[in-house]
Amino acid sequence: MHKATLLLFLFLRIFYIQSQVIDTTLVRLENNIKNASTDSLKVETLLKLCSYQKKRDYNKVIIYCEQIFTILKNVSYDTRRHKAKTYNHRGIYKRRQSNHIGALKDYFIAEEIFNELQDSTSLASIYHNIGYIYRAQKEYDKSINNFKKAIAINTRHKRHRSVGNNYNMMSQGYKDLNQIDSAFYVVAKAISYFELDGYEEGKQQAIANKATLYSYQEKHDIALEIYLNYLKYVTNIGKIKSIITTNLNIANTYFLTKNYEKALYYVNNAITIATRENNKKGIHNGYMIRSKIYTAINNHDLALKDVEKYTIVSEEINSTKNARKLKEIELLNQYQKKRLKDSILKAGEKRNTLIKAKNEELQKQLYTTIVVIIILIVISTFYFGYNYYVKTKKKQLGHKIEDSPIEKLTQDLPQLSETKSTVSLEEIIFNLKNNAFDEDKIATLKENIKTLNTDFLKRLKQKHPKLTKTDIEVCSFIKVGLSRREIANLRRTSIEAIKSTRFRLKKKLELTKEDALDEYIKNL
Repeated sequence: MHKATLLLFLFLRIFYIQSQVIDTTLVRLENNIKNASTDSLKVETLLKLCSYQKKRDYNKVIIYCEQIFTILKNVSYDTRRHKAKTYNHRGIYKRRQSNHIGALKDYFIAEEIFNELQDSTSLASIYHNIGYIYRAQKEYDKSINNFKKAIAINTRHKRHRSVGNNYNMMSQGYKDLNQIDSAFYVVAKAISYFELDGYEEGKQQAIANKATLYSYQEKHDIALEIYLNYLKYVTNIGKIKSIITTNLNIANTYFLTKNYEKALYYVNNAITIATRENNKKGIHNGYMIRSKIYTAINNHDLALKDVEKYTIVSEEINSTKNARKLKEIELLNQYQKKRLKDSILKAGEKRNTLIKAKNEELQKQLYTTIVVIIILIVISTFYFGYNYYVKTKKKQLGHKIEDSPIEKLTQDLPQLSETKSTVSLEEIIFNLKNNAFDEDKIATLKENIKTLNTDFLKRLKQKHPKLTKTDIEVCSFIKVGLSRREIANLRRTSIEAIKSTRFRLKKKLELTKEDALDEYIKNL
């Protein structure tokens, strides 16, 4: 298997290098840069190279963008249009590196410039790319609305290829919203527009997207045939990103049909190429799929390693901090749009009004800040005073006060089994939600939960003897009513890892999609 993966990798690399050598379009564009008589012509050619390479070797795109920005620093002509196009290309590069925040910043800058220039055709491209970002952030309604704005502009200008691209991407948004009929309708529209334009590459990509819909409907044989044909096509044209994605789709389809040997072959290909190209999304999805395959073939050690790897990459791509930052950028862009509109209407009057409003707001913020500082001082004084009082009281009474809520928690759990207990499970879960524990105390807490669930664990092991230690532990946490986040905190892992464990548990417990895991465990 390892040799086969290595041979495919070498084949793809050799083919890619050869395709670059004989690529007449690339050679022609590079010659045009050398022969350009003005900076403007040189920038135009670099922008064409960005468009050409973003589908083939998109790592070159960032190099071209930096060259353009360097040139534009030292020219005298109006550079706004060239800057906007360059920001758009750089945003695409950042998006493919899973840098959604950086990508959205660049797209919004480009959007603002194109609005100033009243360039609606270029705005369509920006809306398409913003729609892509929102889909990656799982904000599907916003994604679809941006694609619709792009479609309206491109349809008006009869840009059939662009309309096809818009519909093609929008179909995946409908799939994510579980609106499959709409997704099939939209992808069919994409194919028809690509045929109208004679754009074979776009048509093949739309057909591949159609395969994802068949896979969603569990029509795996149809999906697999389409994916395999598309892999041959993108390999022939050297489309690296699509090669990674298609290998992953094929691997996942073979996994779903329990052909684990072939699933491993294709997922290893995808991980190898994605790692070489620094494609974080491809790396993340590859580890996720491979961990499922290893789990299915009972190679739990390798599965755990892959879970750890894709959890790290997932946190880099989808961290809460990034989501918050993305929202701030979106709000800033909305403010900038409003400011631009206001500047067109009665600029002087609006400026005075804004300055006055801003001063009032600053004054309010100043008062608010002073109040907050005073409140913090009072709270701090009370807090330290209360702690001093407690310490003094402890010395006077000679009582041993618990070092932290976890110690109370580890004492409370055994009391639940006592007939006259005054401790409630709600109290214990509340303590769990609001405290961070060290490893020794977490171990004690886990042992108490195990003791509490002794009868339940006996029934569970008797009915499902194949469950692992991790499975049994997670079941015991679910039994006492802990949420996914609480279980993740207690196990020192991510919510995504817990979701994966729960998904695996449903299969091992032989539950259907309609069966609720929590309800089954609590009723066992």
